[in-house]
Amino acid sequence: MAAGERGGGDREAELLRINAELAAEIRDLTAGRTSAPRPAAGPAARGVSRLIAERDELAAERDELSAELDRLREHGEAQGNQLQDQARQIDELSHEVRRLRGGIAGFARRARARLLRR
Repeated sequence: MAAGERGGGDREAELLRINAELAAEIRDLTAGRTSAPRPAAGPAARGVSRLIAERDELAAERDELSAELDRLREHGEAQGNQLQDQARQIDELSHEVRRLRGGIAGFARRARARLLRR
C-alpha cells in the first residue's frame, strides 16, 4: 500500500468516526436524551466572518494603495518630463553660450567685459 493510499485510508476512517458521532448525536436529540446540539459550528462561523471582514479591510487597503501608486506614477512621469525639458534648455543655452563666445565677436565681448571690470 502506498503512502498516499494510507493517508486516504486514515482520512476515510476519520470521516467515518465523525459521521458515527454525528449520527449518535442526532439519535440522542430525536430521542430527547439531549436538549441542544453541541455548539461546534459557532466558533467556526465567527472565525469565517472574522476572516471575511479582514479580507474586506485588506481589499480596501489594497485599493487605496493602488490609487496612491497610480498618483505616484503620474507624478514620476511629470517629473521625468520636466527633467527632459530642463536638459533640453541646458543644451540650448550651452549652444548659445558657445556661439556668443566664439569668433571675433565673442573675443570682442570678452575683451570689453575685462576692460569694464577694471
